[in-house]
Amino acid sequence: MGFFLGIDLGASALKACLMDATGRPLLTARASYDTHHPQPGHSEQNPADWLAAMHSALASLRREQAEAYEAIDAIGFSGGAHIGVLCDGAAKPLRPAIMWSDQRAHKQAAALATSGEAAESVEDIAGNAPNATWTLPQLIWLGAHEPDIIQATEKLYFAKDWLAAQLIGVSAQDHHVTDPTEAVGSLMAGRDNKWHDGLIALSGLSATALPHLVDIGSMIGMVSLGAAAAFGLPLVPVYQGAIDTSMEWLCVAPLDATSASLKLASAGVVSFTSSDAARFAPVSYYPHILDGLSYHAAGMSDCMGAIEFVRQNFTPKLDAQAFEAAAAEAPIGAEGLLFYPYLSGARAPFWDATLTAELRGLTRGHDQTAIARAAYEGVGHVLTAIWHDMTDRLGQKPDALHILGGGGKSDFFCQMLADMLAVPIKRGQETDCAYATALFTAACHLGKRPEEMALAAYQPQGEFTPDKSNCAVYASLKQAFLET
Repeated sequence: MGFFLGIDLGASALKACLMDATGRPLLTARASYDTHHPQPGHSEQNPADWLAAMHSALASLRREQAEAYEAIDAIGFSGGAHIGVLCDGAAKPLRPAIMWSDQRAHKQAAALATSGEAAESVEDIAGNAPNATWTLPQLIWLGAHEPDIIQATEKLYFAKDWLAAQLIGVSAQDHHVTDPTEAVGSLMAGRDNKWHDGLIALSGLSATALPHLVDIGSMIGMVSLGAAAAFGLPLVPVYQGAIDTSMEWLCVAPLDATSASLKLASAGVVSFTSSDAARFAPVSYYPHILDGLSYHAAGMSDCMGAIEFVRQNFTPKLDAQAFEAAAAEAPIGAEGLLFYPYLSGARAPFWDATLTAELRGLTRGHDQTAIARAAYEGVGHVLTAIWHDMTDRLGQKPDALHILGGGGKSDFFCQMLADMLAVPIKRGQETDCAYATALFTAACHLGKRPEEMALAAYQPQGEFTPDKSNCAVYASLKQAFLET
């Protein structure tokens, strides 16, 4: 039996999932790293920290699953979108990577939204509306504030691809690759999901600095001798992955053109699958992991991270489990306490980089249960606003949402969101992108259809039906949340 390794570069941690050929996970190892905020609205990570995290996570797998680790047949990568790594010719990063949650380029994004190339606007060309989360506005910001970096950049990688290059080698141009999901996420691709010369020119980079586009699932190289020695890996193929929101669809089953998902991780994301390429900006459009499909996604920057922020800063004596239990004790509405989770500005559906977080209405009459409840409900209200905005814009309302991400392990939060969104929520046993990445890698290597392999491996682990009375209460509370 073969074994497969999926590595996901998340917003707060790298996860590595070791899986057998049937889709059964053996072990997932996790290694965290810091996000730095050198100025308000800035969010950056050091690629060297990602590499250290990969060393740590793979060492854990090797230690705990030595026999399977030594028999790995193939490796794949996934990671967050919109994260460019500006490098010299040897793939050495020239500065920290700007994260998708960074808001520094909001003025550049606004300028792109009102400018055009001849008769076409950036949105017309790319099919997505400019905002601070995309790579192109970030590059334009760097061109204005750190022009030496732009001038010195010989290779632009995207985060997961830079990490993959550390395994397969960085000297050859053939290894400087990415996939259409990253190209779209950069805002430098046209509606055909290929690089667009006019958009590249706006970035200030040379076209030669951009990676070569390959299909998702392509074999992009072999683990190098140096990486094999450093990580204790066998000399096996590495397959091209995709951004996390594309890869995660393999945690949904059955997966078809009507599937919809709700991700509860560092970011909160609502996604609808589609069988056509229609665009509904500012809802984002991306290529799907499966041929012939696309999907629309809209997200908030601070989801589970915002809840954790409240726990650490307002109830530090409660661990995460106790904090959730405290939230469950408080009544719906948190006794009038409101939490606005805009720690990194607001993305969908408000798109306002100037919004800030706030715990509103706090009095001596509130205890830690109300604070905990307000944290969960504040995130839930924003996700509800995203849900309604997407259903209105796209003209469709899915029958259910499939939960993704670590936050989906909470029965309490899943039921709360089913009540707030007034839609059933379904959960499989596996909700993490590292698992989906390992499964996709196995399908590529074994020549199987990813959706069929995902369906065979899927194990339902819960369904949460909306409580009609709670739905009515939350609908009233949501209106008050948005109006104040």
